[in-house]
Amino acid sequence: MDSKLAARLSTAEVDRLADEIAEVAANLDAASHRLLSLIRRFDEGSGWYEHGALSCAHWLSWRIGLDLGAAREHVRVARALGALPVLDDALRQGRVSYSKVRAITRVATAENESSLLEMARASTASQLERICRGYRRAIAGLEGLRPEDEAQRRFVRIRGAESGMVRIEAQLGAEEAAMVMKALEVAAARGRGAPSGSDGVSAETPSDMARSGAVATGGDVPAETSRRLTDAERWLSRADALVVVAESYLAGGAAAPGSAPPVELVVHVDESTLRSADDGVATLEDGTAIPRQTAERFACDASVVRVVEEGDGTPLDVGRRTRRIAPALRRALRLRDRGCRFPGCTNRLTDAHHIVAWARGGVTRLGNLCSLCRRHHRFVHEHGYRIEAGSGEQIAFFRRDGERVPNGAGALPFAGDAMNRLRAMHAAAGLAIDASTALPRWDGERVDYDHVVQCLMSR
Repeated sequence: MDSKLAARLSTAEVDRLADEIAEVAANLDAASHRLLSLIRRFDEGSGWYEHGALSCAHWLSWRIGLDLGAAREHVRVARALGALPVLDDALRQGRVSYSKVRAITRVATAENESSLLEMARASTASQLERICRGYRRAIAGLEGLRPEDEAQRRFVRIRGAESGMVRIEAQLGAEEAAMVMKALEVAAARGRGAPSGSDGVSAETPSDMARSGAVATGGDVPAETSRRLTDAERWLSRADALVVVAESYLAGGAAAPGSAPPVELVVHVDESTLRSADDGVATLEDGTAIPRQTAERFACDASVVRVVEEGDGTPLDVGRRTRRIAPALRRALRLRDRGCRFPGCTNRLTDAHHIVAWARGGVTRLGNLCSLCRRHHRFVHEHGYRIEAGSGEQIAFFRRDGERVPNGAGALPFAGDAMNRLRAMHAAAGLAIDASTALPRWDGERVDYDHVVQCLMSR
């Protein structure tokens, strides 16, 4: 057992390692400032859009390997630092860590950033997180919840339970929750052959649901009359109804009574224009002009009724509706691609795209199809991007300037000693960073968080 233990460190070596760890960390924080500055400029200049990404966070997730949540947080912090010069300079000098900056930017303004920075220099990161949470709650209590804040608090979460089942948790606005519950009540009532609002289903407000929320956990519920459901049975009925609503949506709602017919869009375009590689114009039924590329995108994956007209618009022949991509082929495409094929895109809601356009003679076969989300489908048809099929199932994307969109393969490793490069970069910028640069001044005394928040509120 003793042979597996590392040799005990001497006091001098402990001190040396501690100082080196602190110095490296401070250098990394200063480098984080450079990274965030570059991200802010890249975001403001819409560089991510030029590379075809859905957002700057999606681009960071793809290009530098950040988790999407962490990427969104980097973008948020980068944007915030643009309006917080004091905090921005402290991070540039490595005097405050990225973790502390992340906490401060949730509550900082140009007026209070100096006070918050002083607090950061006197506390640990975990203490500062708690201080900023308390400060944010205090501010929200004084100002009231703004509509944009309320919108950001909406979520849908999926969690696995120990039983093997899955828990779906949602937080919505009151009117949204009422609409969702009404849909569940209608689905549950139809499942029992009863109209919505009858004895089978009670019409509850979100407040009623909040008060009776404990019922869903299976507490003791008194039995009601034989004509009404118990609360526990009602919750089970809603669970069934939720599945029915999802199944109906995935099936297109065709079986729902009174469901609307599929939307039909009429586009007029000359056959020669549709097959041409040059720019052209098509028109909608009301005369609105649309680019030829947009009409081509409509023809990529849709149910089409082909109408042949005379020059004066008189119909000569009306073809029958045909689905361009058969269900079996669509399933094979979905299984092969499992989402948008554009490099870095994680969107799974996709259109089927003909690599060689159907309007130009492209065949409707798996080898000539790829999955693209709606945004990247527009990029290809209407924004000058191009796709080339390679060997096997490989495809390449090219930007408007002809440059290939990088797919992350073949990246060169970071050359040289990274730490030496960081030190040299910071020395050239006039930064003197050592083991004590970001040392907190907390002396171990117990923190009175309420008093700290009151002090911040009084400044």
